[in-house]
Amino acid sequence: MTPPTPLRDLYERARATGRPLIGGHRGNPAEAPENTLASFRSALDLGVDMIECDVHPSSDGELMVIHDHTLDRTTNGSGLVVQHTLAELRQLDAGRGERLPLLRELLELVSGRAGLCIELKQIPIAYPGLEERVVGLLREHQLVEQIAVISFLHSSVRRLKELEPDLQVGILEGARPIDPVGLMRGALADIYAPHYGAMDPELVRAVHAAGGSVGVWTVDDEQAVAWCRACRPDSVFTNRPREILPALLQ
Repeated sequence: MTPPTPLRDLYERARATGRPLIGGHRGNPAEAPENTLASFRSALDLGVDMIECDVHPSSDGELMVIHDHTLDRTTNGSGLVVQHTLAELRQLDAGRGERLPLLRELLELVSGRAGLCIELKQIPIAYPGLEERVVGLLREHQLVEQIAVISFLHSSVRRLKELEPDLQVGILEGARPIDPVGLMRGALADIYAPHYGAMDPELVRAVHAAGGSVGVWTVDDEQAVAWCRACRPDSVFTNRPREILPALLQ
């Protein structure tokens, strides 16, 4: 079996060709409950290049795939994720009978099929040791080169790169900073990941000139697609992969 192309090489190809990688943000939440295996399978079946997920630890140290720090919005549970054991979390309904996945289950699902972008949720609640646990799991599954890990907490991104230099890491930003390249360098980041509305052609050119990649979120309508065509980021994450994937590649 031919080994999958490293994510670093896929990003380099995207920069060279102008054809962005298309990612399913939390899978395909337009058609299935977000951050569930059903949502991820749906996105993979549509042919996305990558999928994106969010990770929090359980109280007994398991890595759970869920966006919020709390359970209330996306499950029939309540309270903080980190205050519940794996057994308690697995009893919850995450929508249409789906269960909260373990990160290891998602790694098994995407292995050999697509890239994966993992967001570490370290703000406002910090999880000490989360970086070490995630890197250890990626090494266990031999998927370090097929994964990107990103966070709004730049010190977490730097820690990831120090732990595993072969891992693609990225900083998330919701606004337009004065010096995005300086922020990337400070965090040892490979990827600059802004909201698409905080991107402009100048930013993309600056990040590319510094050897980095630009990955934007969350592109769900014609206006966002048009702006991505104008700015040419290297990856685009969407909640609506069925519509946005063909729109960006036409």
